[in-house]
Amino acid sequence: MTSFTGGPGFAAFVVTFVLVAAAIVLFLSLSKHLRKVRTRPPEDDEAATGTTLSVEDDQGDGDEVAEEPRDR
Repeated sequence: MTSFTGGPGFAAFVVTFVLVAAAIVLFLSLSKHLRKVRTRPPEDDEAATGTTLSVEDDQGDGDEVAEEPRDR
């Protein structure tokens, strides 16, 4: 019976360790950025900026972002 002498070795351990460390750093960064995201606009946002936050134009038949001919 022959004994098993091969294996992934030290290089595979280092690569796996680096990938796990990079994933942990990325997850921590993601959670930090997600904590900064506002889920709801402030109540006085319209009064502070002086504009309304609406997708529809005054007529309500299309959006202004698309720059359609009827929006002008």
